[in-house]
Amino acid sequence: MSLFEELKRRNVFRVGIAYLVLGWVLLQVTDVVVPILQLPDWVARFVLLMLLIGFPLVLIFAWAFELTPEGIRREKDIDRTQSITPQTGRKLDYTIIAILGVAVVMLLADRFYGTESATDSRAERAPTSSEPAADSRAERAPASDEISVAVLPFVNMSDDASNEYFSDGISEELLNVLVRVEGLRVPSRTSSFSFKGSDKNIAEIGKELKVDHVLEGSVRKAGDRIRVTAQLIDVTTDTHLWSETYTREVDDIFAVQDEIAQAIVSALKVTLSGTEESSLAQHSTDNVEAYNKYLLGRHLWNQRTTQSLLDAVAPLQEAVALDPQYDQAWAGLADTYMLIPEYRGGEIKEYIPLARQAAERAMALRPDSARALTTLANIKAQYEYDFAGANADFARAIELEPGYATAHQWYSEILTAQRRFDEALEQADLAVQADPRSVIVANVKGMALLLLGRLDEAAAQFQAARVLDPQAPQSLANLLLIYQMQGKYAQARPLSAEVARLAPFGFDGTADLAVIDALENPALKPRAIELIQQSPIMYDGQDGRALYFALLGEYELAMDNLEKAFAAGDPMAIHMNRYAIYHPLRDTPRFQALLQKVNLLPVAPQK
Repeated sequence: MSLFEELKRRNVFRVGIAYLVLGWVLLQVTDVVVPILQLPDWVARFVLLMLLIGFPLVLIFAWAFELTPEGIRREKDIDRTQSITPQTGRKLDYTIIAILGVAVVMLLADRFYGTESATDSRAERAPTSSEPAADSRAERAPASDEISVAVLPFVNMSDDASNEYFSDGISEELLNVLVRVEGLRVPSRTSSFSFKGSDKNIAEIGKELKVDHVLEGSVRKAGDRIRVTAQLIDVTTDTHLWSETYTREVDDIFAVQDEIAQAIVSALKVTLSGTEESSLAQHSTDNVEAYNKYLLGRHLWNQRTTQSLLDAVAPLQEAVALDPQYDQAWAGLADTYMLIPEYRGGEIKEYIPLARQAAERAMALRPDSARALTTLANIKAQYEYDFAGANADFARAIELEPGYATAHQWYSEILTAQRRFDEALEQADLAVQADPRSVIVANVKGMALLLLGRLDEAAAQFQAARVLDPQAPQSLANLLLIYQMQGKYAQARPLSAEVARLAPFGFDGTADLAVIDALENPALKPRAIELIQQSPIMYDGQDGRALYFALLGEYELAMDNLEKAFAAGDPMAIHMNRYAIYHPLRDTPRFQALLQKVNLLPVAPQK
């Protein structure tokens, strides 16, 4: 008898097939149970390893042993005439068929369960006589019947904490898709991500973000496999409108995002035009590795520190190298290059041309890219002093993506620089609406109020920003400035101590305290001037020093530093109109001439 026939007679093939099918079913069960029980990823890997190790052992066992009515016996000890391997084989056939049946059921359940369960769950929540209709928005929606949803950061369920950029990126990409849906208000990333790791419940989060729906979920990434779980929750009733779990290859991440976005739009009953339905399914790249690099780059960019911005350059450059047609990655690279001089100080000539080139490349690939157009508008205003061009680009970007908070924020800053305060406040309010928990946006509105001379309102705005983030240095510095201007030295002194504690961010509390002393006692002014000249202020120091000198009434010294700031290419040079609040300074020919150099209209002298 040949080896093949002997293997067949001893049912080795049948045992192997049964083991493989049973192993597959066990892996599917493990894949479901592990995330539900929040077990670590190594549990699934351990099960797979045990199955692999067990496979050859089972085959050896099937070859060497036989199942008999008396139990398991060594095959060599059994008389061939007494062997019952044919009957055992038939039992194995039935077992294989049964296991295959289970496998087919699991495959069908994995394919259809999410859709059916979502439909069933919505049916179960149909309104009764004692329960208000979940889809009846009239009672809780704004007068405009606006539908709103906040996308919370998906939880990273992977063993590797460094995969957090991937889960954050999935959340942000979903947010960016939904924000383009007409009739749907989606708070921006800053506000939604402010609840990351928060122990607040859904109702509290919905109230603070002023939304009636919340999308939350988790991402588990292990090698080339991902598992994304998402659920849409009605904040008012605390019920699930839709939920689904996707277990796919990483290459399928784009399809998963599309399915989630389409499911949310369907669950919220947002009516889409044909164009919108098409846009939901569009992606800037099909290259998963490029997409992965882009997510990492954006994750670093969102941290907004000098080092994180510098670190973001490499993965974004890799993304566009992997896919030169990837417009989102080019826009991300433009944003990164543009912010580096602000956070690092100087290096305008190195980074700003690169920022413009990247933004233009993104625009060439996608002319309706509101993100790239916003960056280009900011470059035109802040570094090229082309306010007419910047205003037109900002207006167009906002038309393309009305919910893009950064466009409203930067446009507000540029309008403030042009002293178009009413329009600046309008854009600031729109930025606050889109990003209600952004400290930066709150400060932008406060600065517009400050330059209007509405100091009490500006102080209240900066106080509100401090509530959002008590450690935000810009809020402290702005509030300190107001107290110094108002002569509220008792309130200013404690703030100067806090500013000193935040000196690594570029503020010097020692100089602040010396300025307060000099404002109260002019005899101390020389010491204050000495400390100001030595203080390591942000943005090459010149613009910040000028602000101190103006406070002390040392306008010639202030102008010396403003002119140095302009010559050095200070990123804040176009915001010198904030010094117009010091009337003796703004009326000087030197100040008026400097305004004209940055293409800003002269300020009318104080009468």
